[in-house]
Amino acid sequence: MTERHHPEPEPERSPSGEPDRVGEATVRKYLDSEHDLMVVRADFSRLFAAYLDHVRRWEREPDAFSQVLMRQGLGAATLHLSCRPRGELVGWTIHVHNPATNVFLTGDSEERIVTGRIFTENVKASEESRMYVQTSRAGTHPVQSVVSVTGLDVLLFYEQYYEQSEQTPARFFEITNDEFVMLLGLPTTNLSWFRGLERDDVLRYVERPLNLVDEERYRFQCGCSSEKMLMVVRGLFQSEPEELFRGDDGVEVLCPRCGRRWWVDRAEFQESRPGDEQG
Repeated sequence: MTERHHPEPEPERSPSGEPDRVGEATVRKYLDSEHDLMVVRADFSRLFAAYLDHVRRWEREPDAFSQVLMRQGLGAATLHLSCRPRGELVGWTIHVHNPATNVFLTGDSEERIVTGRIFTENVKASEESRMYVQTSRAGTHPVQSVVSVTGLDVLLFYEQYYEQSEQTPARFFEITNDEFVMLLGLPTTNLSWFRGLERDDVLRYVERPLNLVDEERYRFQCGCSSEKMLMVVRGLFQSEPEELFRGDDGVEVLCPRCGRRWWVDRAEFQESRPGDEQG
C-alpha cells in the first residue's frame, strides 16, 4: 500500500528566529496569581498554513467560512489539549445547523498533534447546532459528551462546552487572525470579573507581566500511515473484498481524519498477516 504522492513543503524558520516550523505552534502557559488564572496562548499561523496546504493537495480549497471555522477549531482544540493530562485522545464533531456544516477535529496530548476536516456537502440538516466530544485514555472507556451550542463562533462553542460539561470555567479569544488565548479559571477565580471580560480587556490583560510555567510545541499531523489504513480497510472488507475492489487491482481510499489519499493494492490486501491461520 502506498501513499498518493504530493511533494511535502520544506521546513521553514521564521525571520525572527522562532523555532516553530511550518505546521507547528508553540503553546505557552502563564500563571496569573493575582486573579488565580491560567493564561494559555499560541500563534497558529504556521500550523494553520500546514492545514491549508494539506487540504488543498488532498481535497480542495476551503471557502472563507470554512477557513474561519477550521482556524478557530484547530486553535481551540490545541489550547484545550495543552491543558489536559498526557495520554489523552480527544475527538470533536461540531455540527453547525445553518449553514449545514460538520467540523471534525482530533488531537493527542501525548504526541502533541492535532488535525481536522470540514464537511459542507451532503450534511444532514438538524434543528440545532451541537458539539460531540469523545475523550479517551489507554485502558479506560471513552467518555462522551454532547452539548447544544449557539451561534457561528467555534470559540464560543468551546466556552459553552466548558460551561456545560467541564468543572472549570474557560474563555477563548482570538486576539489576532492567528493568535488565540485561552483563559482557564482556577478555584478562586472571580467568576463575575472572568465572565465579563471582552476582547479589548483581554488584549490589554495579556500584555501584563505573567509567570511562564510551561511551553510545548504542537503540530498539524494526523498520524495516518499505509499500515494503519491497510488495517482499517482489512477490518472493514476482509470477508467481502469485492465490495472494496469491485474487480479492480487496487482502490484509492481517504483517511477519515484528515482526507489524505492512499492506494490499497489488492495483492497486498490479500497477503497473509502475522497470526493468520495457515492452511
